[in-house]
Amino acid sequence: MELDHLKEIWSNENVAETPEISTENQKEIHLPLERIRKNMRTEFYWTAVLFVFIILFFAVVDMHFFKFKVYIITLVVTMMLITSFYFFKFFQLYKNISAINLNTWDALKDLKFQFKLNEQYYLAFYIAFAPFVVCEMLLVFDYTPPLQEITGLRFILTFLATCIGTLGALYVFGKFWFNRYYGKYFNQIYKIIDDLK
Repeated sequence: MELDHLKEIWSNENVAETPEISTENQKEIHLPLERIRKNMRTEFYWTAVLFVFIILFFAVVDMHFFKFKVYIITLVVTMMLITSFYFFKFFQLYKNISAINLNTWDALKDLKFQFKLNEQYYLAFYIAFAPFVVCEMLLVFDYTPPLQEITGLRFILTFLATCIGTLGALYVFGKFWFNRYYGKYFNQIYKIIDDLK
């Protein structure tokens, strides 16, 4: 009896179809998506080249202080691990962009969510480098002879100014990089999606 009642409710329920997106709007979205994918490939390849260059640099350059070399290599390897994690997430977005079906509204909402998530990953990626910058500054101040002579309040002010300046430059560069290579395309797609509502 209960089963018959459920069948009746199921058959009477009017399920609305997922609204479809017109071909013109799909084409509008496709262009910025292709630019994003191209920029993602380019960023990945340049990062891989940079990693190879850094590894070769440490293999070739002879540093006078063994501890300094160990510290720097440890920091660089840790930075590479964080970058690898980020690129794993980055690759997931790249793969999703390649496989996305632009025919439905739900797919576009999902795409918008993925872009917002990737923006947060990008921000977290740059924030994760703050401790590394501070550690590298400590090493530079500790192992550079002219900087070793700075003491007291002068050391604190110089160290803080250097760290804040470097972190500020990292922030500005990260913001510029994201907006130039991804943000403007994300915004184009957001605008198209918002206009379709």
